[in-house]
Order: sequence, then C-alpha cells, then structure tokens
Amino acid sequence: MQVLLIEDEQRTALDLQSILRELDPGIAIAGIVDSVEGAIRYFQTHQRPDLAFMDIQLADGQSFEIFQEVHIDCPVIFCTAFDEYALQAFQVNGVDYILKPFDRESVGRALNKVKNLQNFFQQGPAGLEKLAELLQKAKPAYKTSFLVGLRDKLLPVAASDVAYFYIEHEITFLHTYEGKRYVVNHTLDELEKLLDPRQFYRANRQFLVNYKAVSEVEHYFARKLRLKLSASTKEPIVVSKAKASEFLSWMEQH
Repeated sequence: MQVLLIEDEQRTALDLQSILRELDPGIAIAGIVDSVEGAIRYFQTHQRPDLAFMDIQLADGQSFEIFQEVHIDCPVIFCTAFDEYALQAFQVNGVDYILKPFDRESVGRALNKVKNLQNFFQQGPAGLEKLAELLQKAKPAYKTSFLVGLRDKLLPVAASDVAYFYIEHEITFLHTYEGKRYVVNHTLDELEKLLDPRQFYRANRQFLVNYKAVSEVEHYFARKLRLKLSASTKEPIVVSKAKASEFLSWMEQH
C-alpha cells in the first residue's frame, strides 16, 4: 500500500511513518509533503497513492483547500489537534479522523477501517450491498423532538420547529420560529451530538442554529461571519475566523 503523508511538523510525520511501518510492513511511504501548495503539486504530478494522511492545519492553509484545486480519488485519514473540523472532513474523502496526539492504537483503528472498506468494494455487488446495510445500521438516530415544560404541563416541540438553541447564565433555551422560548435539560455540547449535524450547526459557544433559520450571512471584521436569522436573537451571532470556512461549506451542502 502506497501512503502519502501531508504533515508540516517533521517530528509528527516521522512518528506517523514509523507507526505505519510497525502496523503493516507492506506499507510504503509514497512521500511526505508539508504544505497545501506542495500537496497540490504532488497530486498533479504523481501517481495516485492508495491512502493519504492529511494534517488539517498546514503552514500555508487548511488541507481542505487541496480538494478545491485537484481531484483526489484516494481515501483520506485526517489528523489534527482540533475536533471542530470533523464535519468538513467527512464531506470530502475523509474515511476517518484522528485527533492529535495520536498513538499506535488510533492509527491502527483508522488503517483497519480503510482496509475493511477496500475489502467490501473488492467483493463486488454483494460486498457493496453488505456495506450499505452496515452503514444504514450505523446511521445515528438523531433527536427529532423535545418535551418542554410550560407551567404544570409538558409540551412536545419538533426539532424542525427550533430556530436555535442558546445558552444564557448556564441555562440552555430552545427558541422556536414563533418566538417562543423554553428551557431544555441539555448542554449545547450534548445537543450537538443529539441533533442531525446537517440541520444544526454550533456557530459559537452560545448558539446552535438551524440551517433553515439562517436568512443571511455577512462578512464581519477579522474574517469572521455574522449571521442573521429569521427568528430574533438577543445578540448578534458571530462565527469565528477559524470556523468560517467550515460554516460556509456546511451551508453549501443543503
């Protein structure tokens, strides 16, 4: 198996190379590239590798930029110290996502995942049917409604009717398109996992917004974004520079 490493920290690249060779002596390192520009040039001039490990944050940009310039048809395992890029990673060729500092076990799991997927495809139609069945079973069941309290009653609120969730004084509130507000017994971190990530996005520490509620996106100072929703908010919703690219990609997927 020919494996390309895209990593701008030399020590990390050498450690990963050593781990891969320990896990599978049949692995050959096709090359080590340390920049977005270098990776684009590599894919333009070299034969396709069987697998690529990509650090997301490179010295001259994010590795997602590589996909905008060249066609990449090999599976990719992303490596990063930040967990906020998971969604964007799986929107390209990502088959797994390893958080730094990685170890032999995490790299081994990712490598086995790639090999298992390759085996499914090599089995032809029967393998593809089995793969589809497994993926369907593995598909998470996202929360579709909430029971909220109103005086001495419990009312059901569909997740699709929620414009955004907002945290204030350590209390999480659900805001509907109709302007109603209810307390929910979940943190925003918990709601991120419970709700469909295609529908809800964690804009910042205080807001989790519904895609359908976003009416306008404005460029803000320091390369940030400011969101306008169809439902009123107490304060502006600002997406940081670090998450701006991911947010725009999320919007384009709908």
